Formats: sequence, C-alpha cells, structure tokens
Amino acid sequence: MSTQSILPVGPKPSRALNRRQRDFLLLNIFVLARHGYVDRARVLADAMFETGDESVEVILARAVLRFADGQWAETLDELDRLDRIAPMERFGSYRLTDRQRMRRYLKTRSLFELGDKARARDAIDAYMRHGEAGLEEPE
Repeated sequence: MSTQSILPVGPKPSRALNRRQRDFLLLNIFVLARHGYVDRARVLADAMFETGDESVEVILARAVLRFADGQWAETLDELDRLDRIAPMERFGSYRLTDRQRMRRYLKTRSLFELGDKARARDAIDAYMRHGEAGLEEPE
C-alpha cells in the first residue's frame, strides 16, 4: 500500500478577496456594528485581517470595534499599525478629514482611559492645531 497525502495537491488557493467581496464584507461589518452586534462585526474584521487583508479600511474597522468594546490598549495597537501604513501627518498646513479626526479622537480617548494624560493632552493639541478649519494661512 502506498502512502498518499490526504491534503489537496497543487497550487494553494488564493485567499485574496476581490474588490466586490471586500466591499460586501466591510458593509456587513458596518451594518452589524450599527445594529449593536459589535462582537460579530469584530470577528468578521479580524477574519479579514487574518486572511491577509491589511488594508486601511480593515485596520480602521478593527480599531473602532476595539474602541467600542473599551479595549483601549488594543485600540492604540491598531492605530499604531494604521499610522505605519497610512500616516496622517503631512508637512505644511492641511485640514483633517473626518476619518483622520476620528482616528485622533480614538487615540486621545484611549490614552486618557489608560491614564496617559500627558500623551492624551499632546493628541488634543495636535487635533486643535489641525482642526476642522485647518491652520490659518499667513496673509
């Protein structure tokens, strides 16, 4: 009797999702979270991340869902990961987008909840410097 592998032979199937599949799953995360199913939404976002989707949208979803659960340190970990792949800071004057303002809020609140008031104050100062109106241009 010969020994045969019970595992499939051949190329490994691609785990990457196409754009439509990703959008569908991201929409599901949003709908689940809006209806109060934060745990289910988090599982879906974590599954997308574990299958190799390290996009800005997935990492931001993971940060928001951890924040909603009061997982302050984990929220900061996700925001740090997000800062490495999509930094917010740019040189010169600029206006923060809604997404960037949300990231600043998540960071500030998480730092405050962890008792790191000095870093929370720095985050607030950075937000105020680049708030909704942005920096005023010199005349």
